[in-house]
Amino acid sequence: MSSRFTLSAAILQLVVFPLLAEVTPTIPTETPAEAKLRHERVAERRKGTDIICHRGASEFAHENTLEAFRATFELGGDGNEIDIRITKDGVLVCFHDDMLDRILQAYGDVSEHKWNDLKPDRFRTPGRFGNQCKIPTLVEVFELHRRHAGLLHLDIKRPKLDEDIANLLTKMDMWDHVGYCNSETGGVILRDPRYKPRRYKGGLYLDHGEVFPEAIEAMVKKPGDGVIVDDPRGVAVSLGRKLRKLSTESVDRTFRTITIGRQLLVNESHWIGVLNIAADWDRVAESAKDREASDWHIRQRAEAADELLDPGAKSKQAFAALEERVRKRSLHKDWMWHGLDGEKSLRTLILLNAPNAVELSRFVLWRDDPALDPVVNPMFKNPRSWTDWRQKTIVFPTLAELPGAATEKLCRDYLALSDDEAKKIGPPQFEQAGRTLLAVSPKTETALELMKHRLQVVRGRAILDCLKKAKEPWGREALEKAAPHALKYLPPE
Repeated sequence: MSSRFTLSAAILQLVVFPLLAEVTPTIPTETPAEAKLRHERVAERRKGTDIICHRGASEFAHENTLEAFRATFELGGDGNEIDIRITKDGVLVCFHDDMLDRILQAYGDVSEHKWNDLKPDRFRTPGRFGNQCKIPTLVEVFELHRRHAGLLHLDIKRPKLDEDIANLLTKMDMWDHVGYCNSETGGVILRDPRYKPRRYKGGLYLDHGEVFPEAIEAMVKKPGDGVIVDDPRGVAVSLGRKLRKLSTESVDRTFRTITIGRQLLVNESHWIGVLNIAADWDRVAESAKDREASDWHIRQRAEAADELLDPGAKSKQAFAALEERVRKRSLHKDWMWHGLDGEKSLRTLILLNAPNAVELSRFVLWRDDPALDPVVNPMFKNPRSWTDWRQKTIVFPTLAELPGAATEKLCRDYLALSDDEAKKIGPPQFEQAGRTLLAVSPKTETALELMKHRLQVVRGRAILDCLKKAKEPWGREALEKAAPHALKYLPPE
């Protein structure tokens, strides 16, 4: 963590850690009658086609949170695919990424942090539940699934966690809840006779087939037991299920938003100086010792870019230092570190509405830099440009906060690319470009334009985003004109 976070951690221990003293929540007890009823409900779910939400119903709350998992059940789903990791002090938690920084204002891997150090870290874009949103423990996630008699797909992200997870399943009497488990790290879970695996018919989330009746109907007819989706509503409606009203409160009411008076602990010139200490940006570290040093320097520059966002730095010197890091992002053979400083610098420039932020974003999206040759991993058969995926994939989500004609043109220029053209310049981002276009141009005309796009993933994303805005005249009108079937997916008020 940066120096600010280090200081904040010390303050937290003195001020608010008594509120967060527990390391792992206590497992609530059940009466025999409650357990019997729960198992009967689980058995009923197993009799039919089950709807599993990928990382929870993330259209309604942040992925892998209790709120997203709860929304699955409210919207007719049967269970959730959950991603399991372990903290430095042995707490099993649900978190997908190998690195924290895409989602949290923190760095490194879950396993590098103690649980109480992770809890106060803020989500970069927490969404509907604001600062109450947090990484949940596996005990909390299992308990929520006990309350809803929900099914589980265990995606165990690290080896050697299987025995601890199996022990927890036994303690919480939840073996019948597990319908799916990944084979690479499932270990003893896969061999336990109490594990009764189910088989997917297939998935509808990659191209958002989950909002198209024809795709849903074809999937439900396939052999197998379950369908995995991002949004459960389409499949639930097709199976004759009723949607419930969505909850508006956080699941964990004991969790309180942590607010600390924030101030710039080090002046702007310091962070500019850290960004400018970058003579090593194109020196590719080879030895373990050199890689460790390179990792440290890259992280320092990334954190400096984050720090410049907090006080709203807008000096020419700050913009120049950030742009330099975008154009000269650090080269590294480890994908987790390559370009990390450039990614955070670009994000800060966009959020600060720097004068050339959109044009710099265009430069990053279309860049195919020969300087990448020493760090391209031959194991992956992707074009060289994909090595800069960190910078490229931050562009559209961040530009959603920067409306204007230049952003709209960039989105439309990208959406006009062919599949081959997009693949040459980086991982395809048609869905993200469409989502950003509608965010910066929330109009019926824009929605209808996207619902006519050649790619189903773009059309489906537009329908999902219009459903979120169905209370606004433009969103409702777009659905009525181009996707009236989706109006059935609106939960009751």
